Amino acid sequence: MARVLIVDDSSAVRAYHASILVKDGHQVDFADNGYEGLEKFCAADYDVVLVDVNMPRMHGYDMVRAIRRNERSQKVGIVVVSTEADSKDMVEGYKAGADLYMVKPVKPEELKRVCIMFSRTKGEGNDTGEGA
Repeated sequence: MARVLIVDDSSAVRAYHASILVKDGHQVDFADNGYEGLEKFCAADYDVVLVDVNMPRMHGYDMVRAIRRNERSQKVGIVVVSTEADSKDMVEGYKAGADLYMVKPVKPEELKRVCIMFSRTKGEGNDTGEGA
């Protein structure tokens, strides 16, 4: 399963996403702003980082850019999870370096699939059927 960092200034959103992911067997850490999220990212290895856009102290897109400047970031799936649903916001998220852009509220099954997908890109799962 994936190790996930949830970065969102809303404690309710963090708790909601965590409840879904922990029940599915993922390990979850939290940050309530971009600076704290960046510190945690630099201190540990994550498979997936879920990043809100509008946060105090550091905007989500700035956090994504900072993560992508780190050499370890190439193995990390970065997912922007925001209430901003306009196409220009999505384009900005992808330009910053996000792998995926999801609009809140995120359906539990979609969140689970995303975390499994990114954990498998690191070789923790094998769907090829080889050896069967």
